[in-house]
Amino acid sequence: MEQKIEIKNLQQLFDWIDSSKTCYVTETDEDYFVIEAPNNATWQIQFEKEDDIDDIIYKTKEQLEEFDADERFTDFWSKEFAEHNHFSPSQFIKMLQEDEASFKELAYKLKTLTN
Repeated sequence: MEQKIEIKNLQQLFDWIDSSKTCYVTETDEDYFVIEAPNNATWQIQFEKEDDIDDIIYKTKEQLEEFDADERFTDFWSKEFAEHNHFSPSQFIKMLQEDEASFKELAYKLKTLTN
């Protein structure tokens, strides 16, 4: 049986995410942090400064589950975007879908940190 990991503060949470082999933390501030997936999709996680670590873990899990590849595609896709990044629509949506799966996997792993 796998030993339960105890996260006591934000830095430990960031370190745990970075070691998850799923995603990593790319930016932090007093009330948010940004998680990046393997194909570089990012998701900003909002929390309240007074939240304890269990609340932040819960909010992170909930917000990661909200990432939607189709919505992100609609937000970003344009002819100019394609020309600048050299992606076809099918390549881009596939990348977003892979990143969505990474975010969902991380959210699932976060469930093991909470009761």
